[in-house]
Amino acid sequence: MNKYPRAPALSILDTCYDFSGSEVVKTPAISIVFNGGVEVDIDFSGLYYVRNASHACLAFAKNKDVRDVAIFGNFQLKTYEVIYDDVKGRVGFAPGGCR
Repeated sequence: MNKYPRAPALSILDTCYDFSGSEVVKTPAISIVFNGGVEVDIDFSGLYYVRNASHACLAFAKNKDVRDVAIFGNFQLKTYEVIYDDVKGRVGFAPGGCR
């Protein structure tokens, strides 16, 4: 990510970039891994909150206290369907959901 200029923070999103000078943006792959081996790959649309080409912020925010509850989903899972299995007490993720 060092090849992209940094942009100012946007509210609680403090890792922001200016992609305006790039025709193609390449970012590292990010996956969330849960107990039991479930791995959810997050695509570009779930990684960045894009205000405009010169102001795109990593869509993850730190907690003030590491003991605080972390919320995973709102932005990262927008291209997934979340499946709840109440009988077995499991949650699953299917790509291709809310598009």
